[in-house]
Amino acid sequence: MVDREFDYIDFLVSTGLQRQSANSYRRYLLSVSSYLNININRITISSNEDVINIINRLSGGYYADSYVSNCGTALRRYLVFINSNIDDFYYPEEILNSSEYIEGAKKQVIVNSYERDRDARNKAIEIHGLNCSVCDMNFEETYGEIGVGFIHVHHLKPLHEINEEYSVDPEKDLITVCPNCHAMLHRLKNQPSKKQLKNLIKKKNNLTLDLRL
Repeated sequence: MVDREFDYIDFLVSTGLQRQSANSYRRYLLSVSSYLNININRITISSNEDVINIINRLSGGYYADSYVSNCGTALRRYLVFINSNIDDFYYPEEILNSSEYIEGAKKQVIVNSYERDRDARNKAIEIHGLNCSVCDMNFEETYGEIGVGFIHVHHLKPLHEINEEYSVDPEKDLITVCPNCHAMLHRLKNQPSKKQLKNLIKKKNNLTLDLRL
C-alpha cells in the first residue's frame, strides 16, 4: 500500500512532471510495496537512509538495475512529497455550498471539509475506485494521461445527522463521482441519492433514444 498515492500524483504534476510519468512513479512505489511487503508512508520513508535501505533490498534480486534506479527516484520524490507542506491540500472545485455549516455544532465547520479530508478521500478512492459511482465515467479513459487518478468524492450523510463527534466512514459515507454528478448531487436542498440520480440519467437517455427512433 502507498499512503496518499493519488495526492502523490498531484504533487508530482504540480512540480512539473507529466501526469503519465507521475502515474509511473506511483506504479514503481506499488511494486516496491508489493515486492518487499511493506507500506509506503511517512513512517517507512522518513529519511534518505530509509530510501537507501529499500534500494539495497531491491538490488541484485528480481528487478533489473534500471528498474531499481527508477524505484529509487520515485522513493526520493515521495520523501520530498511527505515532507512538503500539504496540510491545506484540497480540490478547490469541490468546495460547494460553502455558506452551509453543521447544524448544532459549537464551532462553524464547512460541511464539505469531510469530502476534502485527504485520508478519508484516499480511502474512499481505494474502496470505490476511480469511476464515477453515478454515470461510470473514468477520467483516464476519457482524457488520457491528464485524467490519471482524478475523481471527486461526495459525502452521503445528511447534514442534520452530522455533529462534532461524527467520524466519517469512507466505505459507507463517501462515494466517488465526476464533477458533473457531484454538482447535481448538491444542486437541491434535499439532495438526490445516487440511485435517484442514476435513474434520472437512465430516464433521460431512454427519452433521447425514443426520440431518435
